[in-house]
Amino acid sequence: MPKFVFRLDPVLDYRQRLEDEQQVMLAAAISALRSAEAVRDDYMNRRAEMRTRLLLHHSEMESVELRATYAHCDYLDRSIVAQQRVVAEAKTKADLERAKLVVKTKDKKVLSVLKDRRRETFDSEVAAADQRENDEINSRYYDRLTTTAGEIPS
Repeated sequence: MPKFVFRLDPVLDYRQRLEDEQQVMLAAAISALRSAEAVRDDYMNRRAEMRTRLLLHHSEMESVELRATYAHCDYLDRSIVAQQRVVAEAKTKADLERAKLVVKTKDKKVLSVLKDRRRETFDSEVAAADQRENDEINSRYYDRLTTTAGEIPS
């Protein structure tokens, strides 16, 4: 039985490597996005705690402590805005890497489908050749039986 050989296997392997590399790039971009979001969420939690503390203990605080607390809240507000920009940039980069991965996956999928179709064609051709061979063997066997049976004297 002949062996199936897909001539574009090296190209398919290359595209698989490109897709794998792009998956790593996407994972790194998503990791950076998650880290940026974690920093932003930490700033937001700290600001919420600070504002809650201000609301609950405003009358008990001294003026120096109040000024420092309000100044720190302002700092956290600016940090949150700055971190929002970092998160937006990280999200843009992750979306770009995801789009690149989709393109590379499509490129690989095209070759994969082509390989599958050629494999199916190859299998059907091999099955047809086997069937023809079996038919030929059966035909010869039948011819031998009929000619041998006709030559035997009764």
